[in-house]
Amino acid sequence: MPKVSDTAMPVVRRQDGETLIVLGPGVVDDLARILGELGATRPYLVTGPSIAAGPVGERVRAALRNVIVGTYARSHPHVPAQTAEEVAIEAGLRKADVLIGLGGGSPIGTAKAAAARMQEIGGAENRCFVVAIPTTYAGSEVTPVYGTTDTERRRKSVVRNPAIRPRLALYDPELAIDTPSDLTASTGVNAFAHCVEGLYSKDADDGVRSMALRAGRRILEDLPRAVEDPRNLPCRYRLFEGSMEAGLVLAKAGMGIHHGICHVLGGRYNAPHGVLNAIILPHAMRFNIPIAGPAYRELARAFGLTPEGLGDSDLGETVCRATVRFIKGLDLPQRLRDIGIPKADLPSIAEEALESKSVRANPRPVASARDVLGILEAAW
Repeated sequence: MPKVSDTAMPVVRRQDGETLIVLGPGVVDDLARILGELGATRPYLVTGPSIAAGPVGERVRAALRNVIVGTYARSHPHVPAQTAEEVAIEAGLRKADVLIGLGGGSPIGTAKAAAARMQEIGGAENRCFVVAIPTTYAGSEVTPVYGTTDTERRRKSVVRNPAIRPRLALYDPELAIDTPSDLTASTGVNAFAHCVEGLYSKDADDGVRSMALRAGRRILEDLPRAVEDPRNLPCRYRLFEGSMEAGLVLAKAGMGIHHGICHVLGGRYNAPHGVLNAIILPHAMRFNIPIAGPAYRELARAFGLTPEGLGDSDLGETVCRATVRFIKGLDLPQRLRDIGIPKADLPSIAEEALESKSVRANPRPVASARDVLGILEAAW
């Protein structure tokens, strides 16, 4: 795996609440030292099988040298509750004091869920904090949010717990250059969706909206480049800048109907969260046109469009169409039927989505399951 230094990619350290953010090429090699600064001496690695067996896993284990106490390499999408339980038990037996989620949202979410479970099992004496090393752009590494799935009931539950927000989010673009283009694209759209929901969230202040717009512009610019040229290290660096701020937007502003629907679909069908984002986002945005005029005016400019002279309705439609073109250009699925979701299931999906806190928090009130069904039918 190459080690690249570039003056255009400086090492950045910043603190956001409880999370230390470190960004830069090669920073993974300082992992053991940074963990020591945070008081951790017994790290336990949580990842998936492909990363564990490849050069990324090898480099992270080398960076941890003799301090690593174990590795769990069986994380799965949407975090089955059983995997979190397995990590909690194994890490507890090995007396781990930090769980390191390495990869995408699934291993990072598994580490979060396991840390929460360890505290439930053993209280303060069994407490681990979480460190996140992303290789995709999902944003989980800077949020206090995680989800687990009851695989028997096919239901995903989303929890917001400040105690499991990662203490360290370490972004090394050298670890992302082998991330497949389709995964780059889908998780990048997930990051963009964080920005969109942040722009019209009821809980976002001007600072959060400014960050959402800045991150959204970066993702619109650099995501297509990263998909086209996966080994472009400066592009990976800039995309991490955008996805990191998009994750902070999610942490501060929360989620709406878009993410609520995606969570229901993911729990039911085990479909990739990023792909669901790509399918649902334009239709959820269209539902929110009546309340999103100022947000879409800013988004229009980010897309390079001229919003002047357009009313809110025409402007909203213009922005939604631009979002569709952006996603289509990334060669991602466009329809729920393309990923095997039956049309006959849409009414029950809509009913289940009404139970979602994110759906209930949407800035345009969701009056009934019919509102959700309209989005699902348009996406099918």
